[in-house]
Amino acid sequence: MKRLIFLVLFGTPLGALGGQWDYPASNNVVLDQQEAKRYVESHYPTIGKPSLRYQSESRLGHQYNFNITLDGEYKPQRTIVVHSDHSGLVQRVFKSLDDTILRDGVASVAGELEHARRLKADAPPALDSGVIVKANIEVVDPDLRTMDRLPAPEQVWQQVSDYPLAPHLVTRQVELLNSGGKYYLSNSRVSEVDAEYLEAQDPQTLEWSQSDSASFSAKEEISQFSQLADIQTLQFASPQFTQLMAFYQLDQSIQYLESLGYHLFSGPIRFDARGLGDNNSSYFMGPKAVMFGLGGGSPDALDADVVVHELGHAIHYHIVPDWGYGHSGAMAEGFADYWAGSNSYRKLYQQGSDFEIDTLFNWDGYFGNKISTRSLWNQRARYFEQSEYRAHESVAGELGDELWSSPLFQTLKQGVELYGEVAFEEVDRLVLESMYGMGRGMKMHDLVESMLYVAKQLYPERVYHTLLQDNFVAHGLVKEPFRIEMDSRYVTPAAPLAIRLFSQGREASVAGRIETSTGVSQRLQSDKFTQLSTELSLTDSATCGESFKLNTQLSYQYDTTLKSLDWSHSSALVFGLPELNQPTRLQQSLIPDATLSDSGALNYGFKSFNFIITDDDALAADELGIYLKLQHSQFSDLEITLVAPSGKRQILMQPTRYSSPSRTFYWVAKHDPIIQAFSAERMAGTWRLELTDYVPENTGYLLEWAVGRVKQYNCTTETDSTGAGDNATNTSSAGGAVSWGSLVIGLVLLWRRHFFQSKSNKRT
Repeated sequence: MKRLIFLVLFGTPLGALGGQWDYPASNNVVLDQQEAKRYVESHYPTIGKPSLRYQSESRLGHQYNFNITLDGEYKPQRTIVVHSDHSGLVQRVFKSLDDTILRDGVASVAGELEHARRLKADAPPALDSGVIVKANIEVVDPDLRTMDRLPAPEQVWQQVSDYPLAPHLVTRQVELLNSGGKYYLSNSRVSEVDAEYLEAQDPQTLEWSQSDSASFSAKEEISQFSQLADIQTLQFASPQFTQLMAFYQLDQSIQYLESLGYHLFSGPIRFDARGLGDNNSSYFMGPKAVMFGLGGGSPDALDADVVVHELGHAIHYHIVPDWGYGHSGAMAEGFADYWAGSNSYRKLYQQGSDFEIDTLFNWDGYFGNKISTRSLWNQRARYFEQSEYRAHESVAGELGDELWSSPLFQTLKQGVELYGEVAFEEVDRLVLESMYGMGRGMKMHDLVESMLYVAKQLYPERVYHTLLQDNFVAHGLVKEPFRIEMDSRYVTPAAPLAIRLFSQGREASVAGRIETSTGVSQRLQSDKFTQLSTELSLTDSATCGESFKLNTQLSYQYDTTLKSLDWSHSSALVFGLPELNQPTRLQQSLIPDATLSDSGALNYGFKSFNFIITDDDALAADELGIYLKLQHSQFSDLEITLVAPSGKRQILMQPTRYSSPSRTFYWVAKHDPIIQAFSAERMAGTWRLELTDYVPENTGYLLEWAVGRVKQYNCTTETDSTGAGDNATNTSSAGGAVSWGSLVIGLVLLWRRHFFQSKSNKRT
């Protein structure tokens, strides 16, 4: 569906980690569903009883998708999928063995996956009643505004006649059914219907009855034409023209899909371009039918982005028939956005145009009462695994649909820049192939792992894997097996560097090394762990004020039956603590917590703080430094933004996990690209710090902060200090004395946490 619902469910407990990927170490072969079942039973004996739900075949091999019954109870949210290559060798296994979507502690059931539905509709004559003929038609492609390269209106249009230019059409060729002396919008791929309503089947009685789950418009009869000339002279936006637009766009996208080697549909996709009365369009999985809306001032089918987006839902449901739970809502919308965006981008590329290629619904999004376009370049969106990414909902202020579509589409653009037009087919094929063998409960990082695997398998000679990796990392979508944590990027060489390695939800044994680019090294080896700590001595290698790399190279293994895998990580650190030329501002100010209203709406916690500089009117340049000291029981709740005196804004920190409730942060323009945007700003004026809390029931304080120039780096002491003039407040980072103010704040934090936990327990 294309309607946007801006709700925020950040932090909703899902109760499970989603799926996991296993890469078997043994050379097991499965050649059919019986052997695949025996493989699951022998290698995963404790998960329950498997039964085949469906099997599929793709370019890389076969996939066997199993239901799971545990203690005699069918678990609708759980699955395990065995992947074999074309010779039958098991390559990997996707398993989703927990319930990911809970409502009041109970696992929900997706009705579209478990309960049959069908469509009550009039249909054109059967294909074998006539012949298929080729015909030239007149349509807009992809939409009128894009064809005209017309800028977006200052105010949205209320009806089609508000468009300021006369419509012009282009000639395209289609295949039509000629039966009984009439021409119909029907062929082996697409067929128009006149929809009346949905019917649902009672799972107990198996009887069918009308369902009120969609707002169908009044019936208008099937489009039929006495002669081909009648089709070619349709008035723009007329009812039959709208049906023709949907027919053509669906048909050409399916033909393109088949040219990639994917023949997904056993029969024609049914559609009604005037099927729904609302400003909304939908693909109905059970009936395998696409219905387009009429509300909002312009019929949805006049915009190719809307039409091809809805076909995207048909595609992912046919590749993964049990697409549901986990993050499948936002991922479905994101993939459909990508498929529509790729379609329009490919057409514009062939025309030598790049008109608004990062924007979806270039036409339909400007009709109605609000702008409802979607972005394919949302660089602000970040991934929060524990959030519930339902369709059209925002997490931490950014749309989950765009979080998934943006890295895919930007990879496509980069691929086209590198390889030309062939990249459209290659990246589209890669995106399609990666969905094969997924199943219920998948989260975004699960499909990311599959996509990176497929990129290497399909196109080892291309750099698509690297492009995807970089784009996914930019959004936080790659779930690394481990997380490395230091107290700060800016380190005191006089003290050992404390390094903590955390397992990311799945414990593994490890062996490898951690070393600096200056030659200091430490071996790491451990059996399975949750947290592994080590130290590096930096004194002999330190050059104060200079950056260096901390590199980690590990081999890890989740189980002896699985392959040993490799993981590497590089962190950029700096020798010395920055000392600023401006005095530290002591705040000790509570950061307002997010709250839930009586209606269940989430209200963000927000507070801003000002720092005034009066004695430095020069440009900030590379010497700009920022210092913060915070306490918070969950740093993953917080977003921190800095605003320059000119109004220029930059997010300093997205919500990020830390193991300690107290943390000191430094940013220096010379070493931190994130604030280099301020280098051309003048220092003088009011700098504003904005802190936003996205999750209720975790609290914290801004203790102190400063903005200034870095006058030097302190590499000789263990103190945690800005060195910000004589008024700087220094606090030991390695234990020792604690100030009374910090102690009081800590006690308040502990009391608040206990208070909210008690409230939570009472609600439970």
